[in-house]
Amino acid sequence: MTLPLDLNTLNARGRWPPPDGPRVAIVGSRRPSPYGEAVAEQLAADLARAGVVVVSGLALGCDAAAHRGALVGGGVTVAVMGTGVDIVYPAAHFRLAEEIIAAGGALVSQFPNGTSPRRQNFPARNVTLAALSDVVVVVEAVQGSGALITAEAALDLHKEVMAVPGSIFSPLSVGTHALIRDGAGLVQNARDVLAALGVGREVLDDPLGAPKRLGFGLPKERDGILLHLSDVLAVSTAELARKLHLPVAEVLGRLTSLELDGAVRRHGAGYVRALRNGKERA
Repeated sequence: MTLPLDLNTLNARGRWPPPDGPRVAIVGSRRPSPYGEAVAEQLAADLARAGVVVVSGLALGCDAAAHRGALVGGGVTVAVMGTGVDIVYPAAHFRLAEEIIAAGGALVSQFPNGTSPRRQNFPARNVTLAALSDVVVVVEAVQGSGALITAEAALDLHKEVMAVPGSIFSPLSVGTHALIRDGAGLVQNARDVLAALGVGREVLDDPLGAPKRLGFGLPKERDGILLHLSDVLAVSTAELARKLHLPVAEVLGRLTSLELDGAVRRHGAGYVRALRNGKERA
């Protein structure tokens, strides 16, 4: 694995270098489970609130969730790209890229402007992502994924690697469970990552990153999520979060509450409104 000779020579758009302080990479599957997407976003938000710079790769799935979480947490996030910084890939993340820059973060790349997305660029990008970070956290990863390349690069650079446990029935947990088995730190919340960074006791004593009860406010029968669901076509958690302009973690919590109440049900990779006796459940 090769690294840029000097990380300060990276091309950048936005504020570069980022503010002083610890940097944590949060990476994972491009097709995460709702759980993985919610974890990436919540973890990034909590770390950003603690002053950590969140680093990720602007890819679909966990990467985008990490960037969004850092923005929700009012912090700074850096996107390490496998293209030139003038080409946002995937194009669907153009608005997210602009929000990253507007919030004081940056898009950075080892590739010159005009470089289009090529398969061979991304393993090198993942190594640079690890080099920029003090700790790498893998949320979900199948065998052979880019997230595991990032973790391997971090280990080669003698940096801390941590992983989030998942379901033993999910192929998305294979990579993270293998990392934990081989000695990676286990992440249950932001406090675990802050401890690995060696932050002060006064931060660890704060309830930051502790499991939260999400107070959703609206009675289940009036939850606005139902207005965005049909009884035929499933809508993903991520799509609902975009429509409602809410964090994925909150939407997932509300869907779980509605599912327990019988108002919605899982269908494929998303959710639909539940029907009762052929009629929509209010």
